[in-house]
Amino acid sequence: MRVTVVGGTGFIGRRLVERLVGRGASVRVISRHAADEGGSVPQIERVSGSIEDPSTLKRAVDGAAAVVNLVGTTAAKSEREFYSLHCDAPARLAAAARLAGVKRFIQASALGIGVDAPSLADRSKAAGENAVQEAFPDANLVRPALVYGPRDHFFTLFAELVRSAPAVPLIGGGGTRFQPMHVDDVAETLARVLEEPGTAGRAFELGGSEIFSFRELIERLCEAIGRRPWLVSIPFTLAEAGAYATQWLPHAPLTVDQVRLLKTDKVIRDSRSSPAALGVRPRPLGIFLSELAKH
Repeated sequence: MRVTVVGGTGFIGRRLVERLVGRGASVRVISRHAADEGGSVPQIERVSGSIEDPSTLKRAVDGAAAVVNLVGTTAAKSEREFYSLHCDAPARLAAAARLAGVKRFIQASALGIGVDAPSLADRSKAAGENAVQEAFPDANLVRPALVYGPRDHFFTLFAELVRSAPAVPLIGGGGTRFQPMHVDDVAETLARVLEEPGTAGRAFELGGSEIFSFRELIERLCEAIGRRPWLVSIPFTLAEAGAYATQWLPHAPLTVDQVRLLKTDKVIRDSRSSPAALGVRPRPLGIFLSELAKH
């Protein structure tokens, strides 16, 4: 079948596209810089654009049997930007997909979201889920945990800190709980959601087999690398104040909303919606940390 993957050049999107092509699907990749991707694969059509643009939106759903929306951010500059990206655009995409006769629609958000969550990212994603369900009642809602893998946005950053810095900050004392899942396991789960007709309309929480606190994740990383910098607990109030003072810089290390994201645990709430429901057994984190340490 033809599957459109919006955000198909992102961290999860690339792996999902590879899996879908490997299963014989033809894939239309939609992203702002899709045409800049190197290589040419006959089964992949690349479309540069944003789903906020009506012409790109129309092309995204045209002739597609399924649409997967993986677009998301934690670094938007305003509340309006968060809701535009996480709620308004997905709702328009879902409505267009239903009108075009698309059979399956997957909306990706995140574990820990809620309409009353501390962060705008989590609140806007929760609003987006509701909007998508109204527009496409049989849509699948998938909520990934902390997704890791080669060149990720978590362990790659902290590995550099552990190797070079005298201290590593632990916002909120490092108590936030995570259920990390390897990017390849996330992609496999998404592919299986599309393959199984009986999963239409269901929500899935994509987490690994282990739960760690933020501090435990950094301690495991330090152990794998063989270096132990000073782990410094930073209260949320102090972290928010520091982020507020620097978030306007061109390459700000942290925003206030990213600090607030850490006030909510990112763990599976309902085991019946876990990857195991689709026969996926996520790999343990230790395998990846050992590989990361070698490089």
